[in-house]
Amino acid sequence: MANLTEQQAEALARKAAHCALENLLEKLGVDTSDFLEMQKDFAHLRQQRKASEQIGIWSRRILLGVFITTACGIFVAGIKSGLKGLL
Repeated sequence: MANLTEQQAEALARKAAHCALENLLEKLGVDTSDFLEMQKDFAHLRQQRKASEQIGIWSRRILLGVFITTACGIFVAGIKSGLKGLL
């Protein structure tokens, strides 16, 4: 076994890597017989992640808008109150 050619060593390494990867995916609960379904599942997960990120971004924007609107309202109410005191 010590006198392997480069092609034999590469084939052996590929086979070992393939078996190890397939074993790992099976332990993770992935059906390795249908890789197209697995790709669809990963695409769905990516869409869910992006949607979740967008919800976070829009939530921050809405909260910032509410804060700015409230601050402007308080500022305008203070100016009106100050002007009433002068007149």
